Amino acid sequence: MIKPDGEHRVSKTDTYLNVAEAFAYRSTCIKRKYGAVIVKNDVVVSTGYNGSPRGYDNCCDIGVCPRMERDMHQGEGYDICRAIHAEQNALLNCSREQTMGADLYLTGVNPSDNSIHRAKPCPLCARMIIQAGIRNVIMRTGDAPGAYVIVPAGKLTWHHD
Repeated sequence: MIKPDGEHRVSKTDTYLNVAEAFAYRSTCIKRKYGAVIVKNDVVVSTGYNGSPRGYDNCCDIGVCPRMERDMHQGEGYDICRAIHAEQNALLNCSREQTMGADLYLTGVNPSDNSIHRAKPCPLCARMIIQAGIRNVIMRTGDAPGAYVIVPAGKLTWHHD
């Protein structure tokens, strides 16, 4: 979490990324925790974190991640993953009217030590983000103020050639 430094308050961008980070800690994934916040006209319109569908067993509850059991890395094995991604959950919780021209803030956290993981949407999430009309995706890249990148949604990696 980015905290204020003396008389300087936390920037708006870092504040929204802090909110995404707070939601990441609610994640039920034992491989990687992600939180997402959708903001339009300086209003938070939706939040999400990665976890199993409502009412179903979560990896943290059963103590097993099928991707970790098979030593799969980022971008591999999403078809066997139990979780709905943070970006997907945030998008599912709002209408297209709310997402058109909005920004999505994304933070990833390593469950082992709660350090920041350089956030990046998977290609499926990128397609959903683009289709929803999200303008920019702001991704936390480190634990210092200003440690983030802003990527126009249309520039996300949404397919592999």
